[in-house]
Amino acid sequence: MFRTKTNQRLPSDGESNKQQRHIFLAVVVVAILFLMASLLEPDSAAPPQDLAYSLDADENHRRLAETRNSGAHFAIPVIKPMIFITVHLAGARNMAISKSGNSIFQTDTLPKYGSGRVQFLINENAECDYSCNADTHQQPRFLADNHYAPCLAVGRDYSSAKCLHEHLKCNYPTCKTMVTMDEHCDNPVHDVRMYFSSDIPNSVYLPSGPRYDAWTSFQMIQSSPYFYFKQASKRKYAFNAIFSQGSNEGRKRLAQLIEEQQNKTALPTFTNVAKKWTSNVNNPRMEQLHTDSYMNALLDSVFTLSPAGRNPECHRMFEAVEAGSIPVLVKSDLYNEVHQCKGALHHWYDAPILVLESWDDLYTTVESVMGDLDALDEMQRKLRTWYDEYMRKVIWEFEDFMLDSYGLGESIRKQANRE
Repeated sequence: MFRTKTNQRLPSDGESNKQQRHIFLAVVVVAILFLMASLLEPDSAAPPQDLAYSLDADENHRRLAETRNSGAHFAIPVIKPMIFITVHLAGARNMAISKSGNSIFQTDTLPKYGSGRVQFLINENAECDYSCNADTHQQPRFLADNHYAPCLAVGRDYSSAKCLHEHLKCNYPTCKTMVTMDEHCDNPVHDVRMYFSSDIPNSVYLPSGPRYDAWTSFQMIQSSPYFYFKQASKRKYAFNAIFSQGSNEGRKRLAQLIEEQQNKTALPTFTNVAKKWTSNVNNPRMEQLHTDSYMNALLDSVFTLSPAGRNPECHRMFEAVEAGSIPVLVKSDLYNEVHQCKGALHHWYDAPILVLESWDDLYTTVESVMGDLDALDEMQRKLRTWYDEYMRKVIWEFEDFMLDSYGLGESIRKQANRE
């Protein structure tokens, strides 16, 4: 039989509360320690050390190649992306030209529309030893340590910055090669090219995308807390006409037409036509529009005139769609079979854009379509959907080419099927 001592002092209310607080704090400390221990505990599902993913790109590619050849299983953890592709932007002398010609690698275009399987490591100031020539069999200066590592050597077809195919192959013999700014498709020997031509079927196409300086301005504009994309029906300008006349005779005729119609039309338009093209558009001494003003005009325009320059494809087409503005082309530019790059806009044939018989139809056609605001909004929406699918398709095809060229594509596809 249990007895309670009648002389035992019961705790006061204050003492009782103090004991409860101590117990509560002890429970909290134990819970925190348990949580920390669980977070620090190694993942039992992690691959063994000898098969673990290496953050060193060359080491990872070596292991992938060795296990692929031996038939062994290579455990891929959840670290993404899995493969690194090094891109050497070679022979950069004029930085403004380099930024323009290499914009696809210096903006967010590749990661934005890519598959997520790869990460591009950009060497912006890659050297190009012009004395190096593959025919001389001299020792390359920039030989990669590991030929399993995918890499791309990029040269520009520009008078002041020509790192030609033979220079690239000599300087970077383990890399695939790409040419940019080859607006007349004069260099058909490269593995990858910026401008498409149906006459060069063995060269993988990678589009120009938005130009670097315009993209930079666009990022700045979007960073504002007040930024939002306007529907086509809510935009200030029916169309903008922002281009230079000097790169194509058709542009000169369009500039003359706009000048003649400017005081005869009620359409709200934004016009800035320069006589000469320059690579450094943001130089205040130049007559071209600053890219901040340029992107703001695109963001507030239903349509963007996109006359062909030295090539029917130009950065403006991509910048317009990214800004929610619908490009306007003429049939002779879209389906151009006269230009040296045959079918240059082949990928845009089914795009929901505005296509005119000639620039003479510009004002009457735009006035007509501006009468149906709901149709404009639907056209804008369809174009955005089409563009996303188009960009993903061509960039994924480029990724496939690079991975397959180094024997890594099949391993990646098998891994994707298992996930």
